[in-house]
Amino acid sequence: MRNSLANRGRPFEDLLNLAHSRYQAGGQACVHKVPTEFLPLRDRRGQITGCKVEHKSCVDYLGRYHNIPVAVEAKHTEDSRIRFDRVEQHQAEYLDDFCRSPASVGLVVVSFSMRRFFAVPWPFWRAGREAWANCPRRGAKGIVEEYGTIWWTPGQASVSPELLLPEWEIKQGGKFILPYLDIINNLFAGRDKPHGAE
Repeated sequence: MRNSLANRGRPFEDLLNLAHSRYQAGGQACVHKVPTEFLPLRDRRGQITGCKVEHKSCVDYLGRYHNIPVAVEAKHTEDSRIRFDRVEQHQAEYLDDFCRSPASVGLVVVSFSMRRFFAVPWPFWRAGREAWANCPRRGAKGIVEEYGTIWWTPGQASVSPELLLPEWEIKQGGKFILPYLDIINNLFAGRDKPHGAE
């Protein structure tokens, strides 16, 4: 049972890896999985019997889209909603630090049962996460504006696809399979893109 739970996001990861290879082959992006550091556990005879995480990973993927630095945290759920705190505290802190530069983009890419996919820019995900965690009155909605886009946080611990913005939804198909990095073009539409972005 544990193995099936541990690997529940594996098809989503495989899909992202395929998309990354297509982006790289097309010269548009270079994004790679950040490996998790494991420490082997040995028995008295020195045989490896298991392992434990030595250091928590910062985010799932790091790289660039054109010349824009990108950090990506991928989350999969089989439910109709996903909790904002699925992005853990150490990951949130990393994304905050990564996105301090206006030329960098952080994304939370979500799979809902491998049927619907969203690429949520980090400032919006963070706002939903903080609105729930810090709100003295549960259920209160907040407003966040970034990249010239306005979004009302749901005022709940989780969010459904219907409460995410339509422009964040990624349609599967085409040469990139899951062209989620293309959302970055929308973020900078009508504004100057970071130097070197096409």
